[in-house]
Amino acid sequence: MSFSPRYLVVANLLLLALAAYSASSIVGTTLTSKLIATPEVTLSPPPPPIELEPAKPAQYYALIHTRDIFNSARPEAAAPVVAAAPVVTQLKLKLWGTAVFAAGSSYSIIEDLGARKQGVYGINATVPGGATVKAIEWERVVLAHNGKDEILTLEKTAALPGVARPGLAAPAAPDAGAGIQQTAENAFVISRSEVDSALENMSQLFTQIRAVPHFEGGQSVGFRLFAIRRGSLFDRIGLKNGDIIRSINGSDMNDPTKAVALLQELRDASNLDVDITRNQQPSKLNYTFQ
Repeated sequence: MSFSPRYLVVANLLLLALAAYSASSIVGTTLTSKLIATPEVTLSPPPPPIELEPAKPAQYYALIHTRDIFNSARPEAAAPVVAAAPVVTQLKLKLWGTAVFAAGSSYSIIEDLGARKQGVYGINATVPGGATVKAIEWERVVLAHNGKDEILTLEKTAALPGVARPGLAAPAAPDAGAGIQQTAENAFVISRSEVDSALENMSQLFTQIRAVPHFEGGQSVGFRLFAIRRGSLFDRIGLKNGDIIRSINGSDMNDPTKAVALLQELRDASNLDVDITRNQQPSKLNYTFQ
């Protein structure tokens, strides 16, 4: 491939012009750097290091919790409701005794003083006067009445002769011949005056012994006795701690209402046959009233 001499001349002229421009640019830059003085540069000293604040106690940040940035309109906390202490009930009632045990079937014996009638009341039962039994304790019953708690307390009476007191030696048991005579191993003759005296002071009578329902096979079959006071009426008529009373005069003691009804009939009874279990063996106690 061949080029015309005219084109070669033009190409050479362009190359010479480009070389001349580059040379002049280099010469200009070099002369400028020689003629202009280098400016002075002054560096400022570095700032002092930032001091860290010491750690603050937790209460310093309590304001953040108080203001509650996620709920600035937090309502004021309601004042805690303090339940009023129960007061002694003014209902015309009298507590004769209680039976308390863990299964939740505790019951109490309460008398309506107006009607002169006793009844057995468990938890949530309604007693005369419209109150509801809320709790049953050893020596008192808590009643819910008109939106408030009221208490019905077992009356305190003076201790009977022959009852041991803490810290004192127990005196000798009273002479059984005064009102109670043992005629055989499990037979007793009891004077009518002894019975009348006991029934007239039933609140004292119920403090001499405790009884809880006894279950076998999931069924109530009687009452187990415990906490029998030494020298008490129950001690003197041959009852012992751990005895299970199963029936009286053939009536099964599987319901506390039967036991209460029996106490009401004692004034007119002439003979009682009591079937018990003692040391896992059946036994019978006989009482004759004269």
